[in-house]
Amino acid sequence: MKKWSFAAIVAAAVLSGSSARADEKGTTPTSPAETPGASAPAAGAPRQESPPVSEQAKRHFEAGVALLQDPEGEKVEEAYRQFKTAYDLSGSPKILGNMGFCAMRLERDGEAIDAYSRYLREVSDIDPEEREQIVRDLQTLTVGVVRVKIEVNVPGAIVIDERIPVRGDRVTNAYGPVDGSIEIGIRPGHHVFTVKHPGYEPATWELEAYAGTKEQHTFVLKERGAAAPVAPRREEKPSMVGPVVVLSAGAAMLVGGAVTGAIALSKTSDIADRCPNDVCPRSFDLEGERSSARTFVTVTDVLLLLGGATVVGGLYWLYRTTSAPASTPAKVQARNDGLLGDWRFVF
Repeated sequence: MKKWSFAAIVAAAVLSGSSARADEKGTTPTSPAETPGASAPAAGAPRQESPPVSEQAKRHFEAGVALLQDPEGEKVEEAYRQFKTAYDLSGSPKILGNMGFCAMRLERDGEAIDAYSRYLREVSDIDPEEREQIVRDLQTLTVGVVRVKIEVNVPGAIVIDERIPVRGDRVTNAYGPVDGSIEIGIRPGHHVFTVKHPGYEPATWELEAYAGTKEQHTFVLKERGAAAPVAPRREEKPSMVGPVVVLSAGAAMLVGGAVTGAIALSKTSDIADRCPNDVCPRSFDLEGERSSARTFVTVTDVLLLLGGATVVGGLYWLYRTTSAPASTPAKVQARNDGLLGDWRFVF
């Protein structure tokens, strides 16, 4: 069977009302019943007309055939989408053959089986050679298909199936949006299923699928949390120990100055009492007492000056410490991923 032979021929049938298969010379036998809106009636049966195919449906069908015949290579994914749209618009069963062919090429085997089965059942005038080929393909697909039921706790999720062959490129298909559950038919092999939904963390499931088996899996998506919070940078206030120590030292110097000042006054008063009118007893050391009194006065001045300056500095330091503004927590931005990183098409 050629890659797209029946697709191109059915296109002619759908668009021109001709037979579903061209002969070797390129001519197409005509049949009045062979239109997308009607099937050939069985012998003796009444003719049943279907609604006519719209121009829009024909355009989508033509686009699908053109994509299969693209000079740069078949574009099966896009063609399948066009054929499905044409079928949804027209309901013509003759398009089911094209859909089955594309679905089989894309390894959407469950959809290929459904389309081919309905095509054989609903179209009565399929060319015998084409029917024979489709029957063989359908038998092969039916024997090997793996039926998988997937349940998702969040409606609207997308299921991405990626088959990883031993050799060759990976085959990826997307299904959905899924509303509760979905049943698909896949080809045997190693599959990785990924379920995605905006606002939820993606979930994966790996499956080694064997021909003719049935599998089931339930995905429980979890809401996507904000990105890992970054600890806010808090500017700690300067320690209160420093200002307190400085204030204590200043106060101690002031107290010391007061004490030495009192001693200096006491000495000065003692000299005045012992030496009235500057006349001192011979046993009294006037110069020594005066020197000692001056020393205490000097110490007093130094202690008072330093103590006052230290107290002022400590008070200022304490003010700056207590009036420092509170730090502002760093902003945390929530992460927002796109719905799909890699997908083909969704119906």
